[in-house]
Amino acid sequence: MKENKKLLFSKNYTIRWQDMDAFNHVNHTVYLIYLQECRIDWLLHYGIVMDGATRGPVIGEVTCKYLRSITHPAEICVELYFSHKIGRRVYFEHIIRDKNNPELIYTTAHVVVVWVDFTTGKSIIPPPEYDYILDETIIINN
Repeated sequence: MKENKKLLFSKNYTIRWQDMDAFNHVNHTVYLIYLQECRIDWLLHYGIVMDGATRGPVIGEVTCKYLRSITHPAEICVELYFSHKIGRRVYFEHIIRDKNNPELIYTTAHVVVVWVDFTTGKSIIPPPEYDYILDETIIINN
């Protein structure tokens, strides 16, 4: 994780039984869903909906470091950090922690988001009208 990252959004989630796999822990692919839900909830907090949009963010790359298994009925806190922007890419980081024991980190992840013009299928510079959402920290404790 980069030292100069900025916390943008944090939200708690409860592990569902259906998230478990045959080994009695959360399936590794479900971690990506938790990260996605956090980013979507962050955008929805600002009223940003991509339905019918002609341009928008898509995932260009995701890397996860699985540090500990998550089991039902854990409660987790998913944090979203802004790292930096370079050209057409926006770099984010995530941490998934135990809600009741924040020192316990289950996963760290790096996500690269690329803005795309859906009519041409080509990447574009992120629109400046969205820059404001990279400046504010939102913590939702549910």
